[in-house]
Amino acid sequence: MQCSDDYPFMLVNIQALRFIAALLVVLYHASAHLGVAGQAAGPLFAFGRAAGFAGVDIFFVISGFIMVWTTPESSGPADAWSFMRRRVARIYSGYWPFYAIAIALFTWLGGTYLTGVSWLGSLFLWPTPLPDLLIPVSWTLIFEMVFYVLFAVLIAIAGRRRAWWLTGLLAAMLGWAAYTQFVRHAYDPGRLELMSIYEQYLAFPYLLEFLAGALLAIRCLRRPGASSAWGWGLLLAGAALFAAGGWLNESGIAGRLIQGYFVNVRVAVFGSASLLIVAGLVRLEQAGVRFPPRLGIPAGGSSYALYLSHTLVLAATNHLGFDRWAGGLSPVVAQGAYVGLIGLIVGYSLLHHQVLERPLHRSFRRLLRVRAPASTPRDRRWVAG
Repeated sequence: MQCSDDYPFMLVNIQALRFIAALLVVLYHASAHLGVAGQAAGPLFAFGRAAGFAGVDIFFVISGFIMVWTTPESSGPADAWSFMRRRVARIYSGYWPFYAIAIALFTWLGGTYLTGVSWLGSLFLWPTPLPDLLIPVSWTLIFEMVFYVLFAVLIAIAGRRRAWWLTGLLAAMLGWAAYTQFVRHAYDPGRLELMSIYEQYLAFPYLLEFLAGALLAIRCLRRPGASSAWGWGLLLAGAALFAAGGWLNESGIAGRLIQGYFVNVRVAVFGSASLLIVAGLVRLEQAGVRFPPRLGIPAGGSSYALYLSHTLVLAATNHLGFDRWAGGLSPVVAQGAYVGLIGLIVGYSLLHHQVLERPLHRSFRRLLRVRAPASTPRDRRWVAG
């Protein structure tokens, strides 16, 4: 989703993982269009249909991790305000251009795309029902904003005792998730729909993934030493659990794991898998094993644009008849056509990031007087309270 603007703190493996996570979400939505075309999914798109949506869970774990990783010594209201300015500059500079593009695109497409849109909620990423969002995938950015505010509060009031606060919040959220699942039965069909929009964003189980990622960063900063064997083990275990989650979704519950009724199962499976994957990649990088920076950094940088642009491109190409055209092809050729379309979306995202997103981000940083951090976690030790 987002690429880190804190370049001195950059982890190349995590940048590459951002791109993979965005690509998983693209595969998920492209597989739906392949189905609309009446074509068989094939192995690649079948995996995308079964587990691609969980790229979002990877994003959430990464976001929690990066918030701690880039602010190891931040403490007090001034640092909290600086953190929020950096995050506001990053998220809106990347999102608002697509907000404008979506308005223009949906006006051209006509139909019901703009019916019932919450314009201000969509613009400022305020808690908004999914059907009322201009860009439906932006619901994840609302969760990002919620956790940014929470983390800024922790910087302001907890300082270097954030580890204790984060642990307490994780325990409280686990308790709340269990209570809402087994006592309130709040995630049952017919009852989930009655949950207030604020509870859906401020106390939903996805926040567990942010908190777990944040605590993982604390662990990695405190104990940076790691062997590559340990990193590979964590990575492979996470990948295996991720694949198992896809199998569970496809074979066990008929693809319904994406529904809110199964959110606790989703977080338990894909959140845990994402945590293991992030831990493995960080430990590998700490051991000197990393993705080639010339590929990983630009790919990770484009992940935000890739995430926000792909549903718009898929809607536009569907309107132009791409899905209908693909329906007349052989299954293998049709699958190849969608792979080619994904390649075009990736290419556009790389170009968008370089030509528009990065300059606009620099302008936002200047406007908000945001300064880049001066040193890396490698130069500083996490001090726990």
